[in-house]
Amino acid sequence: MKKYSEKFINNSNILKQSIVGLEFEFFMKDLSFYKTLELLNQYLNPIKVHGFREYHPKFTPDKENFILTPDLSGGANMAELITGPMNYYDAKFYLIKILKFMQEYGYTTDKSSIHYNVSFTDESDKNLNDLNILKLILTTDEDEIYRVYPSRKGNVYAKSIKKMIPYKEYDFNNIPIDIIKNNLRLPNDKYFGINFLHINKDKEGQRLEFRYIGGKDYENNIGQIVYFLDKFIIDVYNSIDTSFSREDVDKLEEYLDKNINALKTFSKYDNFIVEFPTISLQIDQNAGYDVINAYYPKIYQKLFNLIDSTQDISNCIINYVTAFQRMEVIDARVKSNFNIKDFDFINCTLSDGIFESCVFVNSEIRNSQIIKSKIHGSNILSSKVLNCNVEATNLKDCFFMNGYLNADMEGGIFRSGKLGPYASISSTTKIVSETDNFFDTRFEDDDYQSKKDKGIMKFKK
Repeated sequence: MKKYSEKFINNSNILKQSIVGLEFEFFMKDLSFYKTLELLNQYLNPIKVHGFREYHPKFTPDKENFILTPDLSGGANMAELITGPMNYYDAKFYLIKILKFMQEYGYTTDKSSIHYNVSFTDESDKNLNDLNILKLILTTDEDEIYRVYPSRKGNVYAKSIKKMIPYKEYDFNNIPIDIIKNNLRLPNDKYFGINFLHINKDKEGQRLEFRYIGGKDYENNIGQIVYFLDKFIIDVYNSIDTSFSREDVDKLEEYLDKNINALKTFSKYDNFIVEFPTISLQIDQNAGYDVINAYYPKIYQKLFNLIDSTQDISNCIINYVTAFQRMEVIDARVKSNFNIKDFDFINCTLSDGIFESCVFVNSEIRNSQIIKSKIHGSNILSSKVLNCNVEATNLKDCFFMNGYLNADMEGGIFRSGKLGPYASISSTTKIVSETDNFFDTRFEDDDYQSKKDKGIMKFKK
């Protein structure tokens, strides 16, 4: 990493055109939420810091009014401080000041991060509507970021933006780059190192969110944090209303050569057998060559999506169930690098993923976000479990919200949901209630429970 130096000093004209908003995730050190709020107001005066019991309140922060909220997804004493958008020099001042406050009164873990929200002033001729997204992706040096923040590599909430996937039916031979860029799958949700979801709004609401920076003790690396803020701003500025350089084209061609070949590997079953000899494909538990070959055109895109979304998946069975048109993954070790949706995992070990509408049986899931899924007979560790049905499972240090829990929960946060007759919640689990936390959530009185709900404890706002 280059030191904070002449490169950025010479680009001060770019930096002063930028608008920056900041989000800090950190843990409170032996202080209550309200004491932390009081100290922040003293420390940041004349800025007013407003405390809210709910997460992501409707109050919009500005350059004179910041907000502090609990972020229970990271643990009972985790908080999030959000600034309003400010000019670059004010943002840098408060960035340093807040990091120094965290050094004295808070701490960070691998669950903590800092987000930069970057846009440009009304006086600037740069508009994020004109951002060349592909150029910014090619320009962003993730290797440099991960050398400084190694724990962020593969992080489920800051995934690599380098995963550009060509659409399967497209032939890129001798095609102009302007057409190529419109036929790539680019990052399309917020959980990437760069969140692109807010660039096509009116200028007032435009922003790019950089989510790369974080990890244990990040508050102690002020110089590096300022360095990357400046670097990101300059990279964005140079990617607006601009064409591709020869270097950009070379990077893209190298990338496409590798990934198009990988895609084509999946187009025929014979190729798949050669490339993935330890993965046994089955159709309704039938491993016969003729059966699989007949079904292969129907399943190969889904198969490609799975393997492309994981790291080094091997030594497992993948069975396609024709009656339900679902794919079962059996005995696999899965480390995710992209969202995975609509798969069934049996006897698997999974980590670092966002899994949606999946089924998990006798599996272990770690450091993941699980959404609208069914889980049975499994172990879940340090994960977010949202809108899920969980039976006969052990949850340790998890965040549970809006689901049905008929399982054992140790540590972590129970935010909301229903408890089944065989549910067990440990004394170390933080239950979000009106009296002992920041959310206005309470137990429903037993008198209001119908007979059909007997044995189920409801929580409601």
